[in-house]
Amino acid sequence: MKILIVEDEELYADRLEMLVEKLEYELLGIVDNSTDALKIIEKTPPDFILMDIHIQGQYDGIELAAQIQQCFDIPIIFITSLQDDLTFKRAARTNPIHFLTKPFSDLQLQRTIELTIRNLAQPGEEDWDNDMVFKNHLFIKVRQKLEKIAVEDILFIEADGRYCQICTEVKKFLVRLSLQDLSGLLPASSFIQIHRSYVVNASKIANIDLQDSFIQINQHQVPLSKRHRELLLKKINWI
Repeated sequence: MKILIVEDEELYADRLEMLVEKLEYELLGIVDNSTDALKIIEKTPPDFILMDIHIQGQYDGIELAAQIQQCFDIPIIFITSLQDDLTFKRAARTNPIHFLTKPFSDLQLQRTIELTIRNLAQPGEEDWDNDMVFKNHLFIKVRQKLEKIAVEDILFIEADGRYCQICTEVKKFLVRLSLQDLSGLLPASSFIQIHRSYVVNASKIANIDLQDSFIQINQHQVPLSKRHRELLLKKINWI
């Protein structure tokens, strides 16, 4: 497990470093600002991030988490001395995996890290190991079988932490692969990202609600983000 520490208080940075090394995980780096954090993440994405909310640079920790989530699916443990409701509500919008309030004990930190890693390492019911793409089909490992599904039968894909859920007309599959990697296996002419957490099969779109920002696919309403809306409309030759 590769861990990145983003902390501008030297004392806490040292404590975090010592505990990560004690637990024998790989320390990807220690930075105190958003700019250096983004550089490291873009070069070598960590498995998760220990991040203070109050950091130096252009973004605070919460804003940095939002920036990271635009391109990466990296779990974040927030660390902060702030205990006001506003800060908590801002942080909660980024869906952190844990929230530690300073001061905390080494035991609290250790248990938080270990629980995070255990959750990340826990295999899903359907695992992506040994999956293949062959002649417009996916072969997905479901327990001890490789189940074949046609790419054209996929309605949409939803990111769920470090996993993705593939939704077809008859069944859902949970695979251990990022949304970016999974969508890269599918034809770009048919599959379009419409939200940070969703990729849809354009041929399955029934209608697009521009007012309430969602896409109707069968009985599913899939959210459409403002950031991806223009690209979608261009892709489908909207006039």
